[in-house]
Amino acid sequence: MRGKAAILILLGILIVLGTVIGIIVIQLFYRQPFVPPSTLAAMLSLTPVEGTPGISTPMRILTATPSEAELQIPPTTPLPSPELFNTPGPTETPGPLKEVCGKTGSYILLGILTDVTNPDLDNDGAIGFRVIQVDFSRERIIVYAIPPELVLPGANLQPYGRTSATLTDAFDIIYHAERSNADAVSLAANGIAQMINENLGILASHYMVVDTAAVEDFVADTGSMDVKVSATYVSEEFDFPRGTQKMDGALIRKYIVAKSSQRDSEWDRVLRQNDVINAFRNFAKDQDTTRLASNFINQREDGFISSLTFGQVRQLLCLANTIDSVRFRYFSMPVSRLELREDGTIIMADQLSLQANIANSLGGTGE
Repeated sequence: MRGKAAILILLGILIVLGTVIGIIVIQLFYRQPFVPPSTLAAMLSLTPVEGTPGISTPMRILTATPSEAELQIPPTTPLPSPELFNTPGPTETPGPLKEVCGKTGSYILLGILTDVTNPDLDNDGAIGFRVIQVDFSRERIIVYAIPPELVLPGANLQPYGRTSATLTDAFDIIYHAERSNADAVSLAANGIAQMINENLGILASHYMVVDTAAVEDFVADTGSMDVKVSATYVSEEFDFPRGTQKMDGALIRKYIVAKSSQRDSEWDRVLRQNDVINAFRNFAKDQDTTRLASNFINQREDGFISSLTFGQVRQLLCLANTIDSVRFRYFSMPVSRLELREDGTIIMADQLSLQANIANSLGGTGE
């Protein structure tokens, strides 16, 4: 009996000790959780959302928000609106234009070569047309040739009984109708400038009309001039191999006037006229611009007529003498964009393409 009582007493003591130990363990391990408060809050938030009975409702996960003491969020910079990403930034303010020969900026000059005193022609005609960009600040001169037989409509021809004409005929029509007027040549030049502007989109602010008689007389006064022939030239009257040739005034005049009956012969004449322009440039380099301009202008009455003042002519000669040959460039209206007719006239095959070609060649419309 005593042994059983001892065992029961021992079991009671063990039960009491176990209970005490259990209470201590619970107090130590579950009264203060070991997981961070934010994580515990997230775990406790995984509770089902009340929904329609019989239909399973997905669990909603709520993210615990840390306190300001746990996390400091830096202020964010607002992004620019989408259109600002494609907006170009500020451009540099252009500086002052470069001054060359006492002049800045640029202008478009309409150059016309006439042969009004040549007895071999049935009409007192214009045989060469050039749209010229004279750019002092960029130190360049660009010469763009337009064929004289190009047919263009012109509102300014209506008072003379025409609605369209070749450039040569348009000049001749206005010149003869206004011949009693002292400004006949100027009126004809302005008429051509208006037609070019209306059809080709290039507005000339000045014009210069040079007659072949003035060229002949000027070269005759100097004796002769060296002309670098760019391509072998053969005609019934004279032949020239490629290279530098010494020509007198009469021969130079024939060289820039002559034209064969072939449809594309005008482009050959343009090259020969350019050869003579280069010869004058080379000659002028060693000359005083004031004396040179005066001598040429006074060669013959109506041999040189221009809207440029004498001072502007000197500035133009100065620029031509100053720039390198690579900055004195020549262009011609491309044959591929024209239609050459059997009667010798030329029409535009694609007006918009020609407008783009001349604008790109000149590099702008000047000022």
